[in-house]
Amino acid sequence: MLPMSRLLSFLLLGVGVALLVAGLVAPRFLPEDARLPLGLEATTYTLVDDAADTRLMTDPDGRVVTAPVTHQLHMEIQNPSDADTATLRIGETYMRGSQQEELDRLISAEVWSYGIDRTTGAATTPATLTDQLASPVSEVDVDGVWLKFPSDAQQTTYEVFDPQLRETRPAEFVEELEMNGRSVYRYRQEIGPTDLSTLYESPFNVVTLPDFTELHWFHSVTRDLLVDRVSGLVVEIREDIDSWYGAPESEERQQILRFEGRMPQEQIDTLLDEASAVRDPGTSGTIRWVVVGVGGVLTLIGLAGAFGAFGRGRR
Repeated sequence: MLPMSRLLSFLLLGVGVALLVAGLVAPRFLPEDARLPLGLEATTYTLVDDAADTRLMTDPDGRVVTAPVTHQLHMEIQNPSDADTATLRIGETYMRGSQQEELDRLISAEVWSYGIDRTTGAATTPATLTDQLASPVSEVDVDGVWLKFPSDAQQTTYEVFDPQLRETRPAEFVEELEMNGRSVYRYRQEIGPTDLSTLYESPFNVVTLPDFTELHWFHSVTRDLLVDRVSGLVVEIREDIDSWYGAPESEERQQILRFEGRMPQEQIDTLLDEASAVRDPGTSGTIRWVVVGVGGVLTLIGLAGAFGAFGRGRR
């Protein structure tokens, strides 16, 4: 019968080899990056301005009312999705809080669907846009990121999609913050007055006055996007929007929307909790190499004991 020291050595050898194998093959079964979770649940961004100015688009006189306005973005992950890509469906609405029927309170509603890379957040397909108020389904190229930045976000400038422009504009890194124990980067996107009629066709982009003067829709916004560094998920949005009808070579101005939207803290906390469930690849890599190191040490000790090194020492 083998002495107890030999039995313990073989046991250590087995455990060590198992740890070595587990640590070395883990990258083949576990992704090395903090990619977008397919089971993401907290995906609603609700921005509210209690005293926004909005134009009644269906009113012949184009009256502007001051009332609460809610801008909501809701993101869902749909099929087809796999280990590397996912399909996003993003519903966007602007809703007025005035005393009207729900359809009259609805300022605009759009639904975007497109494929993205789960790691970089970059679009893998053109977006399908359904504008419920204006036009039939159309196709729009998304050349940057939107609600998902690259995993392990960097302190740099990213091209971020603006749904009103249907194009991207740069968002520059501003500062690093700590929110609920998470490292969060704040990026600022500043879009100067832009004539939407020069970018795409829409029945709302140009209006004609009784004297046949054409007014174009101009859109500008300053937007802060707060992004969880590890996952690249947007956890907060702050935006100041100013849109109006004006003549390209005139000072005439008719307000469409003036909106300073902020999110409630409880929703920000929920989004941060969701981001915290995404694995940090740096931490996971450290743990993996610790497992490999412990496995290697146990394997060496087990091998030495199996060949009688400890027994000879006692004799």
